[in-house]
Amino acid sequence: MKIVIAGGGRVGGALAARLVSEQHTVTVIERDAGICARLFEEVGVVTVCGDATNPRVLEAAGIGTADVAAAVLAHDPANLAFAMLVRATSSARLMVRMLDTNYRDAYRLAGVKELVAEADVVVAKMTTAIDFPQVSGSLPLSSGDALLFELAIPVRARVAGQTVAQVRGMEGFPRECIFIALVDPQGHTALPEGNTVLKAGHNVILVARRTQVAQAVEFLTSEPPLGAGLASSLATTLRKLDFLAPLSDDELEAVARGAELLQTPAGTELFRQGDAGETFYVVISGEVAMKDGSRQTVATVKQGGFFGELALLTGEPRNATAVTATPCELAAVGREDFRGVMMANPAVALEMSRILGQRLSRLGGQAQQTKRRGLFGR
Repeated sequence: MKIVIAGGGRVGGALAARLVSEQHTVTVIERDAGICARLFEEVGVVTVCGDATNPRVLEAAGIGTADVAAAVLAHDPANLAFAMLVRATSSARLMVRMLDTNYRDAYRLAGVKELVAEADVVVAKMTTAIDFPQVSGSLPLSSGDALLFELAIPVRARVAGQTVAQVRGMEGFPRECIFIALVDPQGHTALPEGNTVLKAGHNVILVARRTQVAQAVEFLTSEPPLGAGLASSLATTLRKLDFLAPLSDDELEAVARGAELLQTPAGTELFRQGDAGETFYVVISGEVAMKDGSRQTVATVKQGGFFGELALLTGEPRNATAVTATPCELAAVGREDFRGVMMANPAVALEMSRILGQRLSRLGGQAQQTKRRGLFGR
């Protein structure tokens, strides 16, 4: 499209650069000759040095054949004058940055339908960030009544492993909250369908009424606690881990109670090779396949088994990808669950470190003897 931008300052320059990168034909009108020269040299955009409220300058910029005219000048009176001239000389679609909301009616009378209220956007984004620290990005819609926002699915969220359709059917999920997109850790975006699985560590982009954002955030990030019976059973399983031997029964029970229960369908990717290790898992039911870089299964963890603990404790990246081979029930134990125990008992932390060092040394010797006995998933 052919686009004319009035104003080459911070906003106008950034807008021009983005549009040029998307292969649009862009002309920037700017009073400052220095800014015009910089935009031409750095962005490669055509510039017209002059007053955007001068009809002759607009004609020189090709406003008569433009598809879009965008006003991002520093003052509303100038933006308003530009808008009125565009309306009189061109059929271009008109977009205006409004700095002072007192000009809203004036813009409407001038025929401007697409207003970007800068203060409203900034205030909405900042208040959303204050109210919902879990939200990584937001954009107000429909005069602020609705909000587009991005949210990370925690590793132990109760919705992790559930499909979009299952989540929308759960009691407590706001009916008017809509899933717009899913973003994986590599930044790849996918449009969700009913059978799309929400994966831990991935981001979801949603739209909801602002009054329902808190409910949606709470629902999607909540982590279900283990029941007393399951916690006790998990504590028994955790007792089998050598590095947890220094923990007392009460301390081990506390770690188990802090674990989260995950229900995951077959084919769920729990973590990927190279990911940071923040959680290790105990298989309560089902089987988990550990895969190497070529996606070949190198080990299978069955009921009562565990995986991922070395990456959690050493900080090393995951050296395998974990994928559920069957529908699984897993207990996820995170780094934070150990922190309270360690802070309360430094002697235990030292003993655990000693045992872990011995284990790593032993396993390192085994790895030198045969490559087939690697530490996949650990």
